[in-house]
Amino acid sequence: MSTTGQQDPRGLLTGWLEEAVAAVQAPRCLPGSLPRPPRGRTVVVGAGKAAAAMAAAVERLWGGPLDGGG
Repeated sequence: MSTTGQQDPRGLLTGWLEEAVAAVQAPRCLPGSLPRPPRGRTVVVGAGKAAAAMAAAVERLWGGPLDGGG
């Protein structure tokens, strides 16, 4: 904070960016989207940069460990 009581604009924008990035992280956004773990074997397929983070979040939420393929 500056002495005038106004927040630093750079700090404000940085805070907004950090909150936006945190809001779309798999552990934060997946819990409301996943169903309960199904019975039996389930195949989870993912591709792209977020696939590993999403698989890790599913594993934590479904009480893994899960087995990953190639």
